[in-house]
Amino acid sequence: MTETSLLGLRTVTSSAHRGTGQPVKMPVRAPHSTRRIWQGLGAIAIAASLVGGCVNTKYRTGAPSQSFVAADEPRAAEIGRDIIAQGGKAGDAATAMAMAMAVTLPSRVGMTGGGVCVVFDAAKKDTRTLDFLPRPAGAGGAALPGFLRGVYALQASTGAMRWEQAVVPSEQLARSTPVSRALARDLADSASRLSADPEARRVFLPTGTPLAEGAALSQPELAATLSQVRRSGIAAMYGGPLGGAVAQAAAIDPAAVRGFQPRWTGTAAIPLGIVSMHFAQLPETDNGAALTAAWNAAADLPSDQRAARVAQALGATGSGASAPGAGLVVIDHEENGVACSFTMGAPFGSGSMVPGTGLLAARGVDGAGFGSPGLLTNAIVGRTQFAGAASAAGNDGPAAASAALLTAALPAALDKEPGAAIRVSRAVSGPGRATFVTCQTSMESGWKECQIAADPRAHALGMLVETER
Repeated sequence: MTETSLLGLRTVTSSAHRGTGQPVKMPVRAPHSTRRIWQGLGAIAIAASLVGGCVNTKYRTGAPSQSFVAADEPRAAEIGRDIIAQGGKAGDAATAMAMAMAVTLPSRVGMTGGGVCVVFDAAKKDTRTLDFLPRPAGAGGAALPGFLRGVYALQASTGAMRWEQAVVPSEQLARSTPVSRALARDLADSASRLSADPEARRVFLPTGTPLAEGAALSQPELAATLSQVRRSGIAAMYGGPLGGAVAQAAAIDPAAVRGFQPRWTGTAAIPLGIVSMHFAQLPETDNGAALTAAWNAAADLPSDQRAARVAQALGATGSGASAPGAGLVVIDHEENGVACSFTMGAPFGSGSMVPGTGLLAARGVDGAGFGSPGLLTNAIVGRTQFAGAASAAGNDGPAAASAALLTAALPAALDKEPGAAIRVSRAVSGPGRATFVTCQTSMESGWKECQIAADPRAHALGMLVETER
């Protein structure tokens, strides 16, 4: 077999380190005698860091192109890896991952819900906030569905694939997929709510008890809905029968559903020399200003103490109500960055299915207390140095996600050792959960060292994908 005929695929996992909190170091380049074997067509190497692990990689300019994906649901991260390996960019991977999470983690992500993203376009050297929150619009606080228009705009911003390519994986998952540990935990916590709705009970409690980790989750109605979305695009929701069914079930004006538009706005940016930390900026809560103020107030402290001070200043050290969320991050080989947080407004939204669609109706939210995405970017050369998404568990305080993101971002932005950020993010007692990729680039040698931190409390997964230049 010749070098050019081989499609090399290498997968390394850190399952042996699950829950230990110890970094798993995986050098990108194999020894010279074996490295040529992996240089083939398409995707040439994939290194995966499972729950509780991280990936440490180093490479020079001229090495295989590297991309990073991480998500609070393992199957979604695998979908992101596959999309990148097929030639997708950050917007494609993030959209496919979000669509997958609407199937595999419906407790926190769904097409009747929404979210917020921070997006960096490396070519334009521009960072923006994409706001598609599921704001209250119907009876009992029912949400105006923003998800589909949001992820459609996300793919259009930094994607290269067709819309159908981003939807197909989720449609396949909806037919049957094993229940992840993350979903099993949420099902156990919300069993009583779901049992009150016949459709939800049939899908998630088919034997009267919640589906356990590893059990087959079959959602044929949702698969049919995703087929509509794949074939008709977002018009299926915003103008088609799907949107009409959601509006009727939630007592929302159908015109409001048809007229929904995501918002592209600026970010709350904190300059740090030649790089800047960008947080999502939302008009209702002015959360970016709160993050900036908390950051600057502790400027003279070491990064670990500064992170703790920020969490305290944001009031997230105690318990309190907050909507649960889930997040994902992508840094692609062109240095585009995406960090997103999603919510259904409550665990499994309202707990009730929209008849005939396989969709759970979401609850509305007025702000992004469920999650905080952020990027550290270099706008001079067009590079993403950090991509993080923090989420609230739902019982850890209304500012838990913001505090968790800063707890992760501070050491990553200010320390030379990315591992410090990973250690801080693993604090068992800390508020919120943070999953992120953080990189350091040597100005002298051109080497870039990146690590992925998948928060074990979120049962998250991060992956490195190498592709041919």
